[in-house]
Amino acid sequence: MTCKYCQSTNIIKFGTYKGIQRYYCKDCKRKFTERDTLPKMQTPMNQVSAALRMYYSGMSLDGIQGQLQQEFGNKVAESTIYYWIVKFTKEALNMSKDFHPKVGDVWIADETGIDVHGSKRDLWFWDIIDAKSRYLLASHISNTRTTEDARILIQKAVQRAGKYPRVIITDKLHAYIDAVSGDTQHIRSKPFTTINSTNKIERFHGTFKDRTKVVRANKNLEAANLITQGWLIHYNFFKEHTALGNVPPAVKMKIATPFRDWNDIVRSQQGEVKLSTEFMPKPVSFFQPLTPEQKQRQIQRQRVRIAVQRHAAKHKAQQTISSIRIGRK
Repeated sequence: MTCKYCQSTNIIKFGTYKGIQRYYCKDCKRKFTERDTLPKMQTPMNQVSAALRMYYSGMSLDGIQGQLQQEFGNKVAESTIYYWIVKFTKEALNMSKDFHPKVGDVWIADETGIDVHGSKRDLWFWDIIDAKSRYLLASHISNTRTTEDARILIQKAVQRAGKYPRVIITDKLHAYIDAVSGDTQHIRSKPFTTINSTNKIERFHGTFKDRTKVVRANKNLEAANLITQGWLIHYNFFKEHTALGNVPPAVKMKIATPFRDWNDIVRSQQGEVKLSTEFMPKPVSFFQPLTPEQKQRQIQRQRVRIAVQRHAAKHKAQQTISSIRIGRK
């Protein structure tokens, strides 16, 4: 046996607590148990990784809590489960930052709208996948659909793949026209066609929307951005695809991957590894300053909303008074 904190073998028994043997490390001066848990954590690692898998497969925090209690007899607070999700999602992003997928020369780009809890306007998720492996190369979030947004998406994909594609297939959105440059051929297509179709990424968005309810549940955009990145890890490395022979895109490439499942990510911290801050979610401003015309429309909508509320309140009061008079008669 070795110390969970410093991996030293200079350890001794240090009594029991609730029937569980404790040990003491003479080198780092810390106490620990032989249970399959991470330092400073009470839940076994297999349950933590199971919670991560259930969450990114679409289960709510409440559902995960009930499943852990039913299957393992372990009642864990929802806040604790969410802490695991944030902690190990950051670690997964850190572990995969140097991974370069082996992708083809034809990429498909598209965008889809989503509303996030706390946001007063729709956000746009820009995605670009490899047509051959279905690997999601990049994702970009914005509140606009401009050429700059399309260019950011493509540059992220190029950086991840380490090369430019031969062909990029997009829909009819004009933002892609100037964003696709160089020797890359740009094909503007549409769904439900047999040649050069965007059907593959449309199906991806169908899968992605299973996660929007979880993204919306987050209290701020920073957390929503992190959960989105975590789901992309789940999609690329762990989610099985029928079209790929029931294996994830990263496995289909038959190259070394940084991890096999969420259990590998959880166990990577057995030595209390400190998380890299490179992939910590940074506050992103999704709300650009409003133009004078937009401010005026916002004021008008607010006035109409107040007027409707006053009219409804007045109507309700009149109904109440009428019912009282009828009751007296």
